[in-house]
Amino acid sequence: MSSLSPRLRSALSGLWLGWGLLAVAVAPAAAQERPAPTRLEPHKCWFKTPRGASATCHLLSVAENRAALDSRVVKLPVAILKATGPRREPDPVIYLAGGPGEAPLAATAPGIDPLKDGDWWRSTAAIRRSRDFIFLGQRGAQLSRPALQCDDIAGHKALLSRLGSRFDAVEDERRAMIKCRAELERKGIDVTQYTTPAMADDVSDLARALGLTKVNLYGVSYGTRWALEVMRRQPSLVRAAVLDSVYPPQINGDQEEVEAVRRAFDRLFLECSSDAWCAGKYPNLRADLEALVARLDRTPVRMRLKLGNGRPMASVDGTKAMLIMLHVMRLGGEDIGRLPTTIARAARGNYAALKVFAQDLEDSEGGVVDAPIEQMAGLYYSVECRETTAFLDGPAREKAIAGAGIYGLVARANTGPALCPVWRVPAAAPAEKQPVRSEVPTLLLSGSYDWLTPAPWAEVARQTLPNARHIEFRAMGHAVTANDDCADALLGQFIDQPDPKRVPACLGDNAPPRFTDKPPK
Repeated sequence: MSSLSPRLRSALSGLWLGWGLLAVAVAPAAAQERPAPTRLEPHKCWFKTPRGASATCHLLSVAENRAALDSRVVKLPVAILKATGPRREPDPVIYLAGGPGEAPLAATAPGIDPLKDGDWWRSTAAIRRSRDFIFLGQRGAQLSRPALQCDDIAGHKALLSRLGSRFDAVEDERRAMIKCRAELERKGIDVTQYTTPAMADDVSDLARALGLTKVNLYGVSYGTRWALEVMRRQPSLVRAAVLDSVYPPQINGDQEEVEAVRRAFDRLFLECSSDAWCAGKYPNLRADLEALVARLDRTPVRMRLKLGNGRPMASVDGTKAMLIMLHVMRLGGEDIGRLPTTIARAARGNYAALKVFAQDLEDSEGGVVDAPIEQMAGLYYSVECRETTAFLDGPAREKAIAGAGIYGLVARANTGPALCPVWRVPAAAPAEKQPVRSEVPTLLLSGSYDWLTPAPWAEVARQTLPNARHIEFRAMGHAVTANDDCADALLGQFIDQPDPKRVPACLGDNAPPRFTDKPPK
């Protein structure tokens, strides 16, 4: 069983936010007479630099509201991992994280080194032979000043989960959001300024502060939308872009959620039926899954999982069973090939493999026993309520959920769209939802089993990126550069030679999952 990598866990953090919220922990800042000029100040690094490597860390000061004369100052964490080779190119790579709310420079637990934990030194080594690799924190995320962090619903959500209740305590979450929003206002924080366009301008300010005329962008998940906005607003700044798990602005993730889940399972059914061994072994895979989930929705199964605070019993209903299997899909790799066996055996009452995957989901991010809690809820809702929910066709979504059977359960459990009215942010300008048109050489990467940012979304983006190429990895899920050696190699190769027509040698191994009845480890 391959556990969730820290890089992938971060990329997923915001996209799972419909499950939980958190209370504000921010400090007030004095108002300025005029928007403060961009300033880059040295700062102690948030990580240890290994022997033979070099890095510098900084705080980037930018205006919270660039249009206001009395704007407060926002300070963003910046880390520059220095190039190691004798030939150093003048155009660094800037990493744009997912979420919204990912903070790759922040420790996931006390005493943890974030870059070592995320395997960033190794994974960026090829790029750093000739280029600096730069982390720029999202405004409002962890280590940003202020950080839009909310916490007071966490305990209640965990209790509901342990009792086996569904994650639909919308009224409790609304009350927590109202309290969080009021506290942010009391601190003088304008949540309407924590947006994708504002973050795109933060990239421009960073480039200006560093004296850069060209940069390369590497975005994952929500970071791809952030990168696309930079390409729209500052086309001359970007030399090349690698976008992994593409989330273009014209796509509404909440509107497409039901179809994304259905598509992921349809692919599993199709590829099993196309494989002689799998088709012979599991000829009724779809029926087995639908019967299993329907049965668990009527009568949840109890599973005893291992946690640091004991061995609590988890109540796994149909929705949680779907989430467990979708967790396996988005991780990608060999465990996808174990799903048909897992489904067929569970349909006959053998939950051993499902329990292994449930334990992995619980260990990596929660959701089976403890509801997953997103610390940067304020930032997430400031972005997503403005750019996604404001454009949601609610009745159409409800109709899709009602008609989807088991494939609508995950969308039904997502409380996010119901919470945005109390967050009170205005809708994005319609122009922001238009496709990004850019001549920048761009590599688009997707996993066939990614239901969070499905591969067809990259094709949508590619329609207005004439100098782009899309590569889909058939046995992978979300954040392919963090989980597939070929995708990781393509990142470095494309930054070095941004030619979309170049055929990568490693794609010869791009095969569908290998199906097996061997149990997960």
